[in-house]
Amino acid sequence: MKLHVGGMRLIVLCLLLLPAVVGAAAPSIGRVSQISGDRLGNAQTPGGPVRQLAAGDPVFAGERIRTGAGTVLQIEFTDKARFTLGPNAEFEVAHYSFAPGRSEEEAFHSRIIKGAFRFVTGLIARKERKSMQVGVVVATIGIRGTHVEGEVTERQEKGGVVVDASAKVALLEPEGADKDSAITVENRFGSVVIDKPGYGTEIPDAKSPPSPVKRMQLRTIDNLQRAIRSPARTGGPARRP
Repeated sequence: MKLHVGGMRLIVLCLLLLPAVVGAAAPSIGRVSQISGDRLGNAQTPGGPVRQLAAGDPVFAGERIRTGAGTVLQIEFTDKARFTLGPNAEFEVAHYSFAPGRSEEEAFHSRIIKGAFRFVTGLIARKERKSMQVGVVVATIGIRGTHVEGEVTERQEKGGVVVDASAKVALLEPEGADKDSAITVENRFGSVVIDKPGYGTEIPDAKSPPSPVKRMQLRTIDNLQRAIRSPARTGGPARRP
């Protein structure tokens, strides 16, 4: 009887440890290629422990990536796509599948929860535009091989007034050999296609369509670029990546 009880306990323990073993065995989808400023970034799966990030660390699907107030972090994915996150940003990859030679199985679905961002697409988007989507809380960005930056502001209270979430998105000059550069920004209220570098759209809240495509003011683009440059450190000892 004691042997039976002991065996049951061992089975229960194995079942409890199984999710952790499976999670540990999951392949990484990319790595932290750069982290600057205060170098405070972390990753967390839903309900899991917080994992501090340093340059060279792997990134996994399902994790939410957060940056500190003085940190800029860049992730390079296995398909060569690059995402740069500014200070106080949150980002997650809901689904990622890179299968060279089997493009019908490839997908890259991610979401910017808040903060300034820039991304340069990789092989997944270049093969099939529908395979890559980037959500920005109030809209979704559909991609062809391209270079994009923008900013997402989360819903918040300012001075006793609730300010809805909003986003702005701008198309930049393509990098490298990319020629076919364009994005579709859409939500259930409308859709716009941006195919000229320097042009973009704004979504003022969750109940409005993307604004008509317009040339973005240089000040707007400069502000976005400034937010994702290496920030000045806010004090304290340097942390080694």
